[in-house]
Amino acid sequence: MAQYRHWLLTLPPHDALQAIYSHRDVLARFAAAAPAPERAHVVAQLRALLAAALRMQGGRFLTAYQWLRALRRQRLPAPRHAAPQAVQLLTVHGAKGLEADEVLLLDAASAAPRGGGPGVLIDWPGDEPAPTQFVFVASEGAPPPGVADLAAQEAAAQAREELNALYVAMTRARGRLVLSGITPHSQPASSWWQRIEPLAEPLPVPAEAAAALGGDTEFSMLELPPARVQQAQEAIENVVVDDPPTDASRFGEAMHWLLEHAADTPAGWLPERLAQARRRFGVDAAQAARAEALARRILGGEAAWAWSADEVLQAFNEIELTHQGQRLRIDRLVRRCAGPHGDEAWWVLDYKSAARPEGNPLLLEQLGRYRAAVALILPGHAVVAAFLSADGRVVRVD
Repeated sequence: MAQYRHWLLTLPPHDALQAIYSHRDVLARFAAAAPAPERAHVVAQLRALLAAALRMQGGRFLTAYQWLRALRRQRLPAPRHAAPQAVQLLTVHGAKGLEADEVLLLDAASAAPRGGGPGVLIDWPGDEPAPTQFVFVASEGAPPPGVADLAAQEAAAQAREELNALYVAMTRARGRLVLSGITPHSQPASSWWQRIEPLAEPLPVPAEAAAALGGDTEFSMLELPPARVQQAQEAIENVVVDDPPTDASRFGEAMHWLLEHAADTPAGWLPERLAQARRRFGVDAAQAARAEALARRILGGEAAWAWSADEVLQAFNEIELTHQGQRLRIDRLVRRCAGPHGDEAWWVLDYKSAARPEGNPLLLEQLGRYRAAVALILPGHAVVAAFLSADGRVVRVD
């Protein structure tokens, strides 16, 4: 090792590396240690490192560290090499320029990916210095009528690219091209297999392959025990289908959403939140104004401490829990520090647009489940449950 250090300190990096290779017969030693399928690849990598050291300014650097930094900045591609019998897994574009005696084209029965999200449409003639059109669209699958022609041109260009990719995939094979795919649930309008199938000729199954498959096609179907079947049926029957939204439910959701964002600014939510609530929940201006008024009553009422950094150690909005097979959603969960009100405790807070929620047995039962679920996951902690009513009161439920 002292000799290697001396070479690195006194010789240019390439010369030092060459000396180390020769002194320890590096290529032969690595080839002997590597598994047979990887041997040629390992030797190719070592030779590539030596060649890269010479290409980088002839290997003439003041220090090996400088050479190594320059080499890393180059990001030289690793040599591609595979044993003759190795199977290479490549994308179609990654296989450009390569050939093989046999090529297996996977997933050939699927349709080309369809653009359904945001995108950009560009019309840029080759002889123009700038695009004539540059349009952002919310959904590539449903462009505005004004750019329908441009979207059709883009779709045609993408179809041509798909054909180009298919050409690349097919021409990688010197002797045999095999297509593989799974029949999709819904038949695509166009797939690579659909394009090639009319031109393909069926071949008989080789005798050795047929013998390997065997003639026994029987199989055993495993069945669930009756008790598990009963449990599955009960689970299906207990699935709750949400009712369609009503004016009251949309109004309540808008109020909850404003309170969820009550910590955005010292004054509560940002001014634009009201317009967002209208769009998000489909309420009109009068409903949105009333939802904001009730939310401000809760925010500025007896529960104002629930948004105060002086009294709240931790706070979480819209917490989802599963308790006894039911999905629960807690409006606000806060860890309140000790004070004149009492000891430190976790508070389960439930917003209600009604002024007297404590008079509704169903709401009381629901809040009790919320408290039980939190107590179960926070053993040893005090848990308090309360309604925050539309008239600004805090209604504890013990």
